[in-house]
Order: sequence, then structure tokens, then C-alpha cells
Amino acid sequence: MIDDIYKRSKLLSKTCLKIALVLPQDAALSNLIRGHLIDRSTTLAIKAKGLMVTQNPDFFLKKLADAKEASDGTHYWLEMIAEENYLDSSIINPILTESAVISNLFAQAIMKIKPDY
Repeated sequence: MIDDIYKRSKLLSKTCLKIALVLPQDAALSNLIRGHLIDRSTTLAIKAKGLMVTQNPDFFLKKLADAKEASDGTHYWLEMIAEENYLDSSIINPILTESAVISNLFAQAIMKIKPDY
């Protein structure tokens, strides 16, 4: 499961980097979104990669929570792109859906380890 989450997170991160490259250059909000999207999506992939290393359960749970937070941040900035109509909905909506699924996978993993988290 963790390997799948990492692969999907990495693909989402790469997709977000490509999205950042095509955002309008002349809009201040777009420039703000670009920076945050790059930061959150690369953090997501890095945190997901960190889950691949065997760790004690408490440290692993913290890493999962950090990855979930990065995933939620990535989703937020993708939502902003959709709301500002910077990309056609046929392009951004599937990416938003995948982002939500990845966040849900992290949440499910957290609940498996510690149901009362």
C-alpha cells in the first residue's frame, strides 16, 4: 500500500510541477499559487518517499500525518487553480480527484495504525 501511495504521490507531484509551468505569468495570484503548489506537491512526494523506510510506529504515524498535511495543501492549491479558471476543468478535475484520493489513502493508513488519531 505504501509503495502505491508513494508512486501516486510522485506522479501527482510531477503533474503539479507541470501545471505550475503553464500558469499565467502576469497574474499576482497565479504567481502565489505557483510557489505554494510547487512547495506542497514536492513536499508531498518527499514525505511519501520517507514512508518507504522502516521506522517505529510512532515515527511512522507522524510521517503519515505530515504527508497527509502536504497532500491536503496540494489539493487546496489545485482547488484555487480550478476556481480561478487557470486551467480547463477537463484538465484540472481529474487531477483534483486524484489528489483527494491520495489524501484519503493517507487518512486510511493513519486510521489503520491508530483509529483514535
